[in-house]
Amino acid sequence: MTEHRTLFRNLALLGLLTLAIALYSALRIINLASSVQRVKSTADTPAYLRISEEPVWSRDFLAGSRPFVFPGLLKIFGQDEKNVVWAQGLFSVMSWSILAVSMAASVKSYIAKVAAIGLLLLFSLYRYILGWDSVLLTESLSLSLLALFIAGWLWLLLGWRWYKGILLLGVAFLWAFCRDTNAWVLLMIAVALLFLWAIAVTDKKYLVLSAAFGLIFLLSNLSADLGGRWVFPFQNVLGRRLLPDAGAVDFLAGCGMPVSPALMRLSGEFANGQDRAFYNDPNLEGYRLWLEESGKSCYMRWLLSDPVRSLAQPVGEFNTFMGVQELQSFLFSRRFSPVLPGRIETLLTVQQQALFVFLLATGMAVIALLGRAWLKNKAWWVAIILTLLVFPHFFIIWHGDTLGIERHAVPAGIQLYLGLWIMVLLVLDRFVEWLQARQAVTHLYLSRNEKQ
Repeated sequence: MTEHRTLFRNLALLGLLTLAIALYSALRIINLASSVQRVKSTADTPAYLRISEEPVWSRDFLAGSRPFVFPGLLKIFGQDEKNVVWAQGLFSVMSWSILAVSMAASVKSYIAKVAAIGLLLLFSLYRYILGWDSVLLTESLSLSLLALFIAGWLWLLLGWRWYKGILLLGVAFLWAFCRDTNAWVLLMIAVALLFLWAIAVTDKKYLVLSAAFGLIFLLSNLSADLGGRWVFPFQNVLGRRLLPDAGAVDFLAGCGMPVSPALMRLSGEFANGQDRAFYNDPNLEGYRLWLEESGKSCYMRWLLSDPVRSLAQPVGEFNTFMGVQELQSFLFSRRFSPVLPGRIETLLTVQQQALFVFLLATGMAVIALLGRAWLKNKAWWVAIILTLLVFPHFFIIWHGDTLGIERHAVPAGIQLYLGLWIMVLLVLDRFVEWLQARQAVTHLYLSRNEKQ
Protein backbone atom coordinates (compact mmCIF):
# COMPACT_ATOMS: atom_id res chain seq x y z
CA MET A 1 0.00 0.00 0.00
CA THR A 2 2.80 2.40 0.88
CA GLU A 3 4.55 1.76 -2.45
CA HIS A 4 1.33 2.43 -4.37
CA ARG A 5 0.77 5.63 -2.43
CA THR A 6 4.32 6.80 -3.15
CA LEU A 7 3.94 6.01 -6.85
CA PHE A 8 0.64 7.87 -6.97
CA ARG A 9 2.16 10.92 -5.27
CA ASN A 10 5.13 10.92 -7.63
CA LEU A 11 2.85 10.72 -10.66
CA ALA A 12 0.61 13.45 -9.23
CA LEU A 13 3.64 15.66 -8.59
CA LEU A 14 4.93 15.09 -12.12
CA GLY A 15 1.52 15.94 -13.54
CA LEU A 16 1.27 19.06 -11.38
CA LEU A 17 4.77 20.14 -12.37
CA THR A 18 4.04 19.65 -16.07
CA LEU A 19 0.76 21.55 -15.83
CA ALA A 20 2.30 24.37 -13.78
CA ILE A 21 5.20 24.90 -16.18
CA ALA A 22 2.88 24.71 -19.21
CA LEU A 23 0.51 27.34 -17.79
CA TYR A 24 3.45 29.43 -16.59
CA SER A 25 5.12 29.32 -20.02
CA ALA A 26 1.89 30.22 -21.80
CA LEU A 27 1.34 33.20 -19.48
CA ARG A 28 4.91 34.44 -19.99
CA ILE A 29 4.70 34.06 -23.79
CA ILE A 30 1.36 35.90 -23.98
CA ASN A 31 2.79 38.73 -21.89
CA LEU A 32 5.96 38.87 -23.99
CA ALA A 33 4.01 38.87 -27.27
CA SER A 34 2.51 42.20 -26.24
CA SER A 35 5.74 43.77 -24.94
CA VAL A 36 7.77 42.80 -28.01
CA GLN A 37 5.65 45.15 -30.12
CA ARG A 38 7.49 48.06 -28.51
CA VAL A 39 11.05 46.94 -27.75
CA LYS A 40 12.72 49.32 -25.30
CA SER A 41 16.13 50.82 -26.04
CA THR A 42 18.10 52.98 -23.60
CA ALA A 43 21.14 55.25 -23.72
CA ASP A 44 23.36 52.18 -23.18
CA THR A 45 21.85 50.12 -26.02
CA PRO A 46 23.93 51.68 -28.87
CA ALA A 47 27.16 50.62 -27.11
CA TYR A 48 26.01 46.99 -27.04
CA LEU A 49 24.94 47.18 -30.69
CA ARG A 50 28.32 48.63 -31.67
CA ILE A 51 30.23 45.87 -29.87
CA SER A 52 28.04 43.21 -31.48
CA GLU A 53 29.36 44.30 -34.89
CA GLU A 54 32.95 43.47 -33.94
CA PRO A 55 34.55 40.08 -34.78
CA VAL A 56 34.01 37.56 -31.99
CA TRP A 57 37.73 37.02 -31.29
CA SER A 58 38.66 40.70 -31.44
CA ARG A 59 39.76 42.68 -28.42
CA ASP A 60 36.92 45.17 -29.02
CA PHE A 61 34.42 42.33 -28.56
CA LEU A 62 36.01 40.32 -25.74
CA ALA A 63 37.37 43.34 -23.83
CA GLY A 64 35.21 46.19 -25.05
CA SER A 65 33.39 48.98 -23.27
CA ARG A 66 30.70 46.47 -22.19
CA PRO A 67 30.89 42.74 -21.24
CA PHE A 68 30.42 40.51 -24.29
CA VAL A 69 27.50 38.19 -23.41
CA PHE A 70 24.65 40.52 -24.38
CA PRO A 71 26.48 41.79 -27.51
CA GLY A 72 26.96 38.11 -28.34
CA LEU A 73 23.20 37.58 -28.20
CA LEU A 74 22.71 40.60 -30.47
CA LYS A 75 25.26 39.15 -32.88
CA ILE A 76 23.57 35.72 -32.96
CA PHE A 77 20.26 37.27 -33.99
CA GLY A 78 21.73 39.78 -36.41
CA GLN A 79 20.70 42.73 -34.20
CA ASP A 80 17.04 41.95 -34.87
CA GLU A 81 15.50 43.55 -31.79
CA LYS A 82 12.31 41.47 -31.70
CA ASN A 83 14.16 38.18 -32.08
CA VAL A 84 16.57 39.20 -29.32
CA VAL A 85 13.66 39.98 -27.02
CA TRP A 86 11.99 36.66 -27.81
CA ALA A 87 15.27 34.87 -27.08
CA GLN A 88 15.65 36.70 -23.76
CA GLY A 89 12.07 35.92 -22.77
CA LEU A 90 12.18 32.23 -23.66
CA PHE A 91 15.55 31.83 -21.94
CA SER A 92 14.04 33.43 -18.83
CA VAL A 93 11.08 31.02 -18.92
CA MET A 94 13.46 28.06 -19.22
CA SER A 95 15.83 29.28 -16.48
CA TRP A 96 13.18 29.95 -13.85
CA SER A 97 11.39 26.69 -14.67
CA ILE A 98 14.65 24.79 -14.14
CA LEU A 99 15.17 26.59 -10.82
CA ALA A 100 11.67 25.62 -9.67
CA VAL A 101 12.30 21.97 -10.63
CA SER A 102 15.72 21.96 -8.93
CA MET A 103 14.29 23.41 -5.74
CA ALA A 104 11.46 20.88 -5.74
CA ALA A 105 14.03 18.10 -6.10
CA SER A 106 16.04 19.54 -3.18
CA VAL A 107 13.26 19.20 -0.60
CA LYS A 108 11.85 15.93 0.67
CA SER A 109 8.21 16.43 1.63
CA TYR A 110 5.44 16.46 -0.95
CA ILE A 111 4.03 19.70 0.47
CA ALA A 112 7.40 21.46 0.22
CA LYS A 113 7.89 20.23 -3.36
CA VAL A 114 4.50 21.65 -4.42
CA ALA A 115 5.26 24.89 -2.56
CA ALA A 116 8.67 25.18 -4.25
CA ILE A 117 7.18 24.85 -7.72
CA GLY A 118 4.39 27.31 -7.03
CA LEU A 119 6.39 29.89 -5.09
CA LEU A 120 9.40 30.16 -7.41
CA LEU A 121 7.30 30.28 -10.58
CA LEU A 122 5.11 32.90 -8.94
CA PHE A 123 8.13 34.91 -7.82
CA SER A 124 9.53 34.92 -11.37
CA LEU A 125 6.35 36.70 -12.51
CA TYR A 126 7.44 39.73 -10.49
CA ARG A 127 7.50 42.73 -12.80
CA TYR A 128 11.17 43.44 -12.14
CA ILE A 129 12.06 40.00 -13.45
CA LEU A 130 9.88 39.59 -16.51
CA GLY A 131 9.75 43.31 -17.39
CA TRP A 132 13.40 43.28 -18.52
CA ASP A 133 12.75 40.74 -21.28
CA SER A 134 11.63 43.46 -23.69
CA VAL A 135 14.49 45.85 -22.82
CA LEU A 136 17.76 45.83 -24.77
CA LEU A 137 19.99 45.70 -21.70
CA THR A 138 21.76 43.00 -19.70
CA GLU A 139 19.25 42.66 -16.85
CA SER A 140 17.10 39.93 -18.39
CA LEU A 141 20.06 37.67 -19.22
CA SER A 142 21.75 38.39 -15.89
CA LEU A 143 18.68 37.43 -13.85
CA SER A 144 18.07 34.32 -15.96
CA LEU A 145 21.68 33.23 -15.53
CA LEU A 146 21.41 33.87 -11.78
CA ALA A 147 18.40 31.52 -11.67
CA LEU A 148 20.33 28.90 -13.66
CA PHE A 149 23.40 29.35 -11.45
CA ILE A 150 21.36 28.70 -8.29
CA ALA A 151 19.62 25.75 -9.96
CA GLY A 152 23.03 24.35 -10.94
CA TRP A 153 24.23 24.54 -7.34
CA LEU A 154 21.11 22.80 -6.05
CA TRP A 155 21.54 20.08 -8.66
CA LEU A 156 25.22 19.61 -7.80
CA LEU A 157 24.48 19.34 -4.08
CA LEU A 158 22.03 16.50 -4.75
CA GLY A 159 25.04 14.40 -5.74
CA TRP A 160 28.49 15.42 -6.98
CA ARG A 161 29.21 14.63 -10.61
CA TRP A 162 31.97 16.27 -12.63
CA TYR A 163 29.70 16.98 -15.57
CA LYS A 164 27.42 18.92 -13.21
CA GLY A 165 30.41 20.96 -12.06
CA ILE A 166 31.41 21.69 -15.66
CA LEU A 167 27.88 22.85 -16.55
CA LEU A 168 27.83 25.04 -13.43
CA LEU A 169 31.13 26.62 -14.46
CA GLY A 170 29.74 27.30 -17.93
CA VAL A 171 26.78 29.16 -16.44
CA ALA A 172 29.09 31.01 -14.03
CA PHE A 173 31.31 32.13 -16.92
CA LEU A 174 28.37 33.55 -18.89
CA TRP A 175 26.95 35.18 -15.75
CA ALA A 176 30.27 36.88 -14.96
CA PHE A 177 30.62 38.25 -18.50
CA CYS A 178 27.05 39.49 -18.54
CA ARG A 179 27.59 42.15 -15.84
CA ASP A 180 30.94 42.97 -14.22
CA THR A 181 29.49 43.04 -10.70
CA ASN A 182 28.49 39.38 -11.09
CA ALA A 183 32.16 38.47 -11.35
CA TRP A 184 32.76 40.04 -7.93
CA VAL A 185 30.00 37.85 -6.48
CA LEU A 186 31.75 34.82 -8.00
CA LEU A 187 34.98 35.89 -6.32
CA MET A 188 33.20 36.06 -2.96
CA ILE A 189 31.74 32.59 -3.52
CA ALA A 190 35.24 31.34 -4.35
CA VAL A 191 36.52 32.74 -1.04
CA ALA A 192 33.57 31.19 0.82
CA LEU A 193 34.29 27.76 -0.68
CA LEU A 194 37.95 28.07 0.24
CA PHE A 195 37.01 28.99 3.82
CA LEU A 196 34.57 26.07 4.09
CA TRP A 197 37.28 23.68 2.94
CA ALA A 198 39.76 25.20 5.42
CA ILE A 199 37.41 24.47 8.35
CA ALA A 200 36.77 20.93 7.01
CA VAL A 201 33.11 21.49 6.11
CA THR A 202 33.52 20.62 2.42
CA ASP A 203 35.92 18.30 0.62
CA LYS A 204 38.63 18.99 -1.95
CA LYS A 205 36.32 18.75 -4.96
CA TYR A 206 34.92 22.17 -4.13
CA LEU A 207 38.41 23.67 -4.25
CA VAL A 208 38.30 23.08 -8.01
CA LEU A 209 35.17 25.23 -8.24
CA SER A 210 36.74 27.84 -5.96
CA ALA A 211 39.83 28.06 -8.18
CA ALA A 212 37.72 28.15 -11.35
CA PHE A 213 35.50 30.93 -9.99
CA GLY A 214 38.62 32.88 -9.03
CA LEU A 215 40.01 32.44 -12.55
CA ILE A 216 36.73 33.61 -14.10
CA PHE A 217 36.90 36.72 -11.90
CA LEU A 218 40.47 37.43 -13.02
CA LEU A 219 39.48 37.09 -16.68
CA SER A 220 36.48 39.37 -16.16
CA ASN A 221 38.58 41.93 -14.31
CA LEU A 222 41.21 41.82 -17.06
CA SER A 223 38.53 42.34 -19.69
CA ALA A 224 37.12 45.27 -17.71
CA ASP A 225 40.56 46.85 -17.33
CA LEU A 226 41.45 46.44 -21.01
CA GLY A 227 38.08 47.86 -22.03
CA GLY A 228 38.27 50.68 -19.49
CA ARG A 229 34.81 49.72 -18.24
CA TRP A 230 35.54 51.02 -14.76
CA VAL A 231 36.56 54.53 -15.89
CA PHE A 232 33.13 56.06 -16.59
CA PRO A 233 31.56 54.74 -13.34
CA PHE A 234 34.58 55.84 -11.31
CA GLN A 235 34.40 59.36 -12.73
CA ASN A 236 30.72 59.47 -11.79
CA VAL A 237 31.78 58.62 -8.23
CA LEU A 238 34.65 61.10 -8.34
CA GLY A 239 32.50 63.98 -9.54
CA ARG A 240 29.42 63.29 -7.47
CA ARG A 241 30.86 61.93 -4.20
CA LEU A 242 34.58 62.44 -3.86
CA LEU A 243 35.33 65.93 -5.17
CA PRO A 244 32.61 67.50 -2.95
CA ASP A 245 34.27 65.77 0.05
CA ALA A 246 37.37 67.66 1.24
CA GLY A 247 38.64 64.62 3.13
CA ALA A 248 38.37 62.42 0.05
CA VAL A 249 40.16 65.03 -2.08
CA ASP A 250 43.01 65.24 0.44
CA PHE A 251 43.33 61.44 0.51
CA LEU A 252 43.39 61.12 -3.28
CA ALA A 253 45.85 64.01 -3.52
CA GLY A 254 48.09 62.12 -1.12
CA CYS A 255 47.69 59.13 -3.41
CA GLY A 256 49.04 61.16 -6.31
CA MET A 257 45.92 62.65 -7.91
CA PRO A 258 46.73 66.10 -9.35
CA VAL A 259 44.21 68.49 -7.77
CA SER A 260 43.71 71.51 -9.99
CA PRO A 261 41.07 74.22 -10.41
CA ALA A 262 40.01 72.49 -13.65
CA LEU A 263 39.37 69.26 -11.77
CA MET A 264 37.59 70.93 -8.84
CA ARG A 265 35.23 72.69 -11.26
CA LEU A 266 33.84 69.22 -12.00
CA SER A 267 32.69 68.76 -8.41
CA GLY A 268 29.08 67.59 -8.49
CA GLU A 269 29.26 66.54 -12.15
CA PHE A 270 28.79 63.14 -13.76
CA ALA A 271 31.50 61.66 -15.98
CA ASN A 272 30.06 63.26 -19.12
CA GLY A 273 29.45 66.64 -17.49
CA GLN A 274 30.64 69.96 -18.95
CA ASP A 275 31.04 68.56 -22.48
CA ARG A 276 32.93 65.51 -21.23
CA ALA A 277 35.64 67.60 -19.59
CA PHE A 278 36.98 64.58 -17.67
CA TYR A 279 37.92 63.13 -21.06
CA ASN A 280 38.61 66.19 -23.21
CA ASP A 281 39.83 69.14 -21.12
CA PRO A 282 43.57 69.61 -21.94
CA ASN A 283 44.09 70.98 -18.43
CA LEU A 284 43.24 67.54 -17.03
CA GLU A 285 45.88 65.56 -18.91
CA GLY A 286 47.84 64.98 -15.69
CA TYR A 287 44.68 63.73 -13.98
CA ARG A 288 44.00 61.29 -16.84
CA LEU A 289 47.52 59.86 -16.58
CA TRP A 290 47.03 59.37 -12.83
CA LEU A 291 43.63 57.78 -13.46
CA GLU A 292 45.09 55.20 -15.84
CA GLU A 293 48.04 54.36 -13.60
CA SER A 294 46.64 54.60 -10.07
CA GLY A 295 42.99 55.66 -10.04
CA LYS A 296 41.44 52.27 -9.39
CA SER A 297 43.89 51.21 -6.67
CA CYS A 298 43.73 54.60 -4.94
CA TYR A 299 39.94 54.45 -4.82
CA MET A 300 40.08 50.99 -3.23
CA ARG A 301 42.56 52.31 -0.68
CA TRP A 302 40.15 55.18 0.06
CA LEU A 303 37.33 52.72 0.74
CA LEU A 304 39.56 50.63 3.02
CA SER A 305 40.94 53.66 4.86
CA ASP A 306 37.70 54.07 6.83
CA PRO A 307 35.69 50.81 6.76
CA VAL A 308 32.98 52.18 9.08
CA ARG A 309 32.25 55.07 6.72
CA SER A 310 32.40 52.84 3.66
CA LEU A 311 29.93 50.37 5.19
CA ALA A 312 27.61 52.98 6.70
CA GLN A 313 26.96 54.80 3.42
CA PRO A 314 25.31 51.89 1.57
CA VAL A 315 23.51 50.83 4.77
CA GLY A 316 21.90 54.27 4.89
CA GLU A 317 20.71 53.89 1.28
CA PHE A 318 19.69 50.22 1.54
CA ASN A 319 15.93 50.76 1.71
CA THR A 320 16.05 53.36 -1.06
CA PHE A 321 17.77 51.20 -3.65
CA MET A 322 17.09 47.61 -2.61
CA GLY A 323 13.30 47.93 -2.56
CA VAL A 324 13.31 47.23 -6.34
CA GLN A 325 10.62 49.70 -7.33
CA GLU A 326 9.75 52.80 -9.36
CA LEU A 327 11.61 51.69 -12.50
CA GLN A 328 8.83 50.49 -14.78
CA SER A 329 7.61 53.82 -16.12
CA PHE A 330 10.89 54.95 -17.71
CA LEU A 331 12.70 51.67 -18.40
CA PHE A 332 10.19 49.09 -19.56
CA SER A 333 8.35 48.75 -22.86
CA ARG A 334 5.20 50.85 -23.07
CA ARG A 335 3.35 47.68 -24.04
CA PHE A 336 4.50 45.81 -20.94
CA SER A 337 1.80 44.96 -18.42
CA PRO A 338 2.54 43.43 -15.00
CA VAL A 339 1.13 39.93 -14.52
CA LEU A 340 0.80 39.88 -10.74
CA PRO A 341 -1.50 42.20 -8.77
CA GLY A 342 0.34 44.73 -6.65
CA ARG A 343 -0.76 43.10 -3.39
CA ILE A 344 0.80 39.77 -4.33
CA GLU A 345 4.03 41.50 -5.37
CA THR A 346 4.09 43.28 -2.03
CA LEU A 347 3.76 39.94 -0.23
CA LEU A 348 6.59 38.47 -2.30
CA THR A 349 9.03 41.37 -1.95
CA VAL A 350 7.92 43.67 0.92
CA GLN A 351 9.15 46.57 -1.22
CA GLN A 352 9.12 49.30 1.41
CA GLN A 353 11.02 47.27 4.03
CA ALA A 354 14.08 45.91 2.24
CA LEU A 355 16.35 46.48 5.26
CA PHE A 356 13.94 44.56 7.52
CA VAL A 357 13.80 41.69 5.00
CA PHE A 358 17.59 41.69 4.81
CA LEU A 359 17.96 41.55 8.60
CA LEU A 360 15.34 38.79 8.82
CA ALA A 361 17.00 36.75 6.06
CA THR A 362 20.45 37.29 7.55
CA GLY A 363 19.22 36.21 10.97
CA MET A 364 17.74 33.03 9.49
CA ALA A 365 21.00 32.34 7.63
CA VAL A 366 23.09 32.82 10.78
CA ILE A 367 20.80 30.53 12.79
CA ALA A 368 21.02 27.91 10.03
CA LEU A 369 24.79 28.28 10.00
CA LEU A 370 25.13 27.91 13.77
CA GLY A 371 22.66 25.02 13.75
CA ARG A 372 24.57 23.23 10.97
CA ALA A 373 21.35 22.97 8.98
CA TRP A 374 23.25 21.66 5.94
CA LEU A 375 23.67 18.33 7.72
CA LYS A 376 19.95 17.75 7.14
CA ASN A 377 19.83 19.25 3.66
CA LYS A 378 22.83 20.54 1.69
CA ALA A 379 20.58 23.01 -0.13
CA TRP A 380 20.95 25.19 2.97
CA TRP A 381 24.41 26.13 1.72
CA VAL A 382 22.86 27.77 -1.34
CA ALA A 383 20.41 29.76 0.77
CA ILE A 384 23.02 30.76 3.38
CA ILE A 385 25.69 31.93 0.93
CA LEU A 386 23.13 33.61 -1.33
CA THR A 387 21.81 35.60 1.64
CA LEU A 388 25.12 36.46 3.32
CA LEU A 389 26.49 37.85 0.05
CA VAL A 390 23.57 40.25 -0.50
CA PHE A 391 25.15 43.19 1.32
CA PRO A 392 28.64 42.71 -0.18
CA HIS A 393 26.94 42.64 -3.60
CA PHE A 394 25.08 45.88 -2.85
CA PHE A 395 28.26 47.40 -1.38
CA ILE A 396 30.05 46.91 -4.71
CA ILE A 397 27.10 48.31 -6.65
CA TRP A 398 26.72 51.39 -4.45
CA HIS A 399 30.42 52.26 -4.37
CA GLY A 400 30.91 51.32 -8.02
CA ASP A 401 28.80 54.08 -9.56
CA THR A 402 26.43 56.93 -8.76
CA LEU A 403 24.41 56.76 -11.96
CA GLY A 404 21.51 54.31 -12.30
CA ILE A 405 21.96 52.65 -8.92
CA GLU A 406 18.22 51.87 -8.87
CA ARG A 407 18.65 49.68 -11.96
CA HIS A 408 22.03 48.26 -11.01
CA ALA A 409 20.71 47.19 -7.59
CA VAL A 410 17.89 45.06 -9.08
CA PRO A 411 19.98 41.82 -9.23
CA ALA A 412 21.04 42.24 -5.59
CA GLY A 413 17.42 42.82 -4.61
CA ILE A 414 16.28 39.69 -6.44
CA GLN A 415 19.14 37.80 -4.77
CA LEU A 416 17.87 38.95 -1.37
CA TYR A 417 14.30 37.77 -1.91
CA LEU A 418 15.39 34.52 -3.55
CA GLY A 419 17.60 33.70 -0.57
CA LEU A 420 14.74 34.42 1.83
CA TRP A 421 12.16 32.32 -0.01
CA ILE A 422 14.52 29.38 -0.49
CA MET A 423 15.13 29.41 3.27
CA VAL A 424 11.38 29.54 3.90
CA LEU A 425 10.91 26.48 1.68
CA LEU A 426 13.67 24.62 3.52
CA VAL A 427 12.13 25.50 6.90
CA LEU A 428 8.74 24.32 5.63
CA ASP A 429 10.29 21.06 4.47
CA ARG A 430 11.92 20.48 7.85
CA PHE A 431 8.70 21.34 9.68
CA VAL A 432 6.63 18.91 7.59
CA GLU A 433 9.28 16.23 8.14
CA TRP A 434 9.10 16.83 11.90
CA LEU A 435 5.30 16.63 11.86
CA GLN A 436 5.36 13.38 9.90
CA ALA A 437 7.91 11.86 12.28
CA ARG A 438 5.79 12.92 15.26
CA GLN A 439 2.66 11.46 13.70
CA ALA A 440 4.51 8.21 13.01
CA VAL A 441 5.61 7.96 16.64
CA THR A 442 2.09 8.73 17.86
CA HIS A 443 0.62 6.12 15.51
CA LEU A 444 3.12 3.53 16.71
CA TYR A 445 2.35 4.33 20.35
CA LEU A 446 -1.42 4.02 19.79
CA SER A 447 -0.96 0.75 17.88
CA ARG A 448 1.02 -0.76 20.75
CA ASN A 449 -1.59 0.33 23.28
CA GLU A 450 -4.36 -1.24 21.23
CA LYS A 451 -2.48 -4.54 21.07
CA GLN A 452 -2.03 -4.50 24.82
